[in-house]
Amino acid sequence: MNENLEHEYQSWDYRIEDQKLITISQFTILNFVTFGLYALWWMYKEWRFFKEKDSLKIQPALRAIFSIIFIYSLFKRILDYARSFGYSKQYNAVFLLLMYIFFTITSLISFLSSLFSMVWIFLMIPPFQASNYGKVQDSRFKSEYQSSFSTKQIILIILGIVCWYVVITGLIFGDLNQLELY
Repeated sequence: MNENLEHEYQSWDYRIEDQKLITISQFTILNFVTFGLYALWWMYKEWRFFKEKDSLKIQPALRAIFSIIFIYSLFKRILDYARSFGYSKQYNAVFLLLMYIFFTITSLISFLSSLFSMVWIFLMIPPFQASNYGKVQDSRFKSEYQSSFSTKQIILIILGIVCWYVVITGLIFGDLNQLELY
């Protein structure tokens, strides 16, 4: 009878999907070319991971969209998860929250200040590293690093480069309607 209960318990156990991890340089490049929007995708993926792992009743997409409200709890959750596997590095989730708020407000002032707010990308590296550490150490699922960018990521990079070209061209030449071409 004990065997039947064990089998029944295992059938209720939810399987966490395998994790495809990217390196810090890939993370930084993707964030830079997308003007920081890749960070929202990363937050969504992190919330989805914790939803599966901890059987949370949350909406990962809404938590990513409203990240200014939920980023502190995400960063705390990531650090606690990594520490449960012996992660020794430290970051301050309150400081990261305050910097996130600062750079979000700064980005609303002007276009140039929104470019300055991309410094935020580098502040996200400690939680990113902690998350990858925990996922690699966790034996309940398979985690592996991508050796190169995926096809979707390459398309995103190409689109990002085009957008950067338009932005830089606009900054250099200004409003094309005001140029006199004679």
